[in-house]
Amino acid sequence: MIRFAYLAEDKLYVREAEGAPRLIESTFAQNAVDRGNRDRQRNAWKAGSPGEGFARQMMWNARQIDPAARIVQTTALAANGVELYYAMNIDSMGGLFVYDTKEENERRLLHRKDMRLADLCRHADGTLAMSLQMPDGTANIATLDPGGRGVRELTEGDSIDQAPFWMPGQRRRLLFQSAGVGRNRYGHLAGTGPYAIQQLDLEDGELTTVLEEKHSDHLMPKMTADGTLHFIRRPYEPHGGPISPWKLAGDILLFPYRLARALLGFGNFFSLMFSGKPLITAGAPTREPLDRRHLMLFGKLIDAEKALHDAKEGDAPSLVPSSWELVRRAADGTEKTLAKSVLAYDLCPDGGILYTNGSSVFHLEAAGKSQRLCDGTMIEHVAAIGS
Repeated sequence: MIRFAYLAEDKLYVREAEGAPRLIESTFAQNAVDRGNRDRQRNAWKAGSPGEGFARQMMWNARQIDPAARIVQTTALAANGVELYYAMNIDSMGGLFVYDTKEENERRLLHRKDMRLADLCRHADGTLAMSLQMPDGTANIATLDPGGRGVRELTEGDSIDQAPFWMPGQRRRLLFQSAGVGRNRYGHLAGTGPYAIQQLDLEDGELTTVLEEKHSDHLMPKMTADGTLHFIRRPYEPHGGPISPWKLAGDILLFPYRLARALLGFGNFFSLMFSGKPLITAGAPTREPLDRRHLMLFGKLIDAEKALHDAKEGDAPSLVPSSWELVRRAADGTEKTLAKSVLAYDLCPDGGILYTNGSSVFHLEAAGKSQRLCDGTMIEHVAAIGS
């Protein structure tokens, strides 16, 4: 029996045995949504006239959507036995929670303003490792003591440190992926280097590079007790690479249409501002929010809508290309590709591997046989649940 959880479209799902995945409703998040709805209703009179409200919507490029989907986002997931640990962003607040899949209750561990957490992993003693997202675009590895107290940052500097994993053994050591950050003359983030796998010994503070390649990213490192390393390898694509001649030709051909559309939208905005009447009457302005059609995965923007559109009917469409490979590296350095088009994965207690291509969840047995377990939409994280 394979029990697992996954995150899809900012929501948490649990799949028990052979049943259908079950949505886990966060009591804390729902209470926050209800409070936000009541506040909006009380302050609705401040919105002004309908024309002014619509003009403001055009000005800020906004779109009215479900308040629950707008203010609640589940960003990280980890499992420990029957317990699920997950992080959520609720408006400007960030929280860390634990859910007992047997008792079906939620407990809050941490809740702070302007805190953004990702990539959770729990140690046997209860210490949580996580990636702490910083306002300047960097990310640091941090730990949280059992009980939800004592956030301690372990790494710092101009780098993006993510996906921590507690290494087996007596010493307290962490594996994580790290990419250096490049900035322009104004200090703005201009790009990142390739992701390398780093090892941090918490007892002596020693930092060691485990695996690094100039033309590849190495993501989500995990290690078994015998020293076997698992990770996702994908081609490294630097920002500001060579310009595709086909894309350049397409941009030139479409330039008149895009310019006309921009001028029409500009005129429509001012018409709404000063007369309250739009120039465009053939349908209301619509704009899908970015995170409903795209995934930002370790610096790569994945067009999920295009992948789903291009997939054949009945397929389990991959949201990432086949060049995203799940690799097993033995202690002697020999490597084997276990699966392709892998977006995220987790090690199972039975020695197998749970992984997803973004639209389906699969179980890879230790013998090498792969089984499709369930389907979903824009699956970002998977976690195996123990018995």
